[in-house]
Amino acid sequence: MRERKVVLKMVVSLDGFATSPDGTHEWMFEWFGDDSGEWNHRALEAAGVHAMGRRSYEIMGPHWAASEGPIATAMNEKPKAVFSHTLEKAQWGPAEIFGGELAAEIAQLKARDDEGTILVHGGPTFAKSLTRLGLVDEYQLTTVPIAIGAGRSPFADLREHLKLDVVDEQRFQSGALAQILVPQ
Repeated sequence: MRERKVVLKMVVSLDGFATSPDGTHEWMFEWFGDDSGEWNHRALEAAGVHAMGRRSYEIMGPHWAASEGPIATAMNEKPKAVFSHTLEKAQWGPAEIFGGELAAEIAQLKARDDEGTILVHGGPTFAKSLTRLGLVDEYQLTTVPIAIGAGRSPFADLREHLKLDVVDEQRFQSGALAQILVPQ
C-alpha cells in the first residue's frame, strides 16, 4: 500500500507572504480567473481529504457551505481533517478533528487506506508548522504579482534552507504563476 501525499496548496505574494500582517488576504482574489479556477478545481478533485487548521476551517466553512458550483461542491462534499487543540465540534462536515501531536496525526492520516491526496488549505501558521516538520510532500503555490512588504509566510522560521524542485508550472492570464514543487 502506498502512503497518501500531503499537498500544501497556497496563494502567496511575490515577496512570499500568504497574508498581510493583520491576517487579511483579500489582495489575492483580483488575480483569480477562469484558467486559475480550472487549475484549482483539478487539485480539489484529486483530494481525498481537505486538511486545515482551526482558523482556516472557521473562515472557509461558512463561505463554502453557502456557495454553489464545482469548487464549492468539491469543498463541501469531501471530508475535512481539522487540526486544532481547541475546537470541540466541527459544524462544516463531514469533518474529523485531530488534536494530538501534528507529525503523529499526519502520519495516521497518511496511513489510512483512502483515495486521493491530503490537500492542505493552510493559513500560514498551519502551513509553517507542516513545513518546519518536513511533512509536506508537494507544494502547489500560486504566486500573484503583488508585493505586500510584510505579512505571514508559510516558510518563516525555517531551521535550514528548504530546497525544492519545480516539477510543473502554469502561468495564468492574470499574470499569476502556479507551480508544483517537491522537496529535494
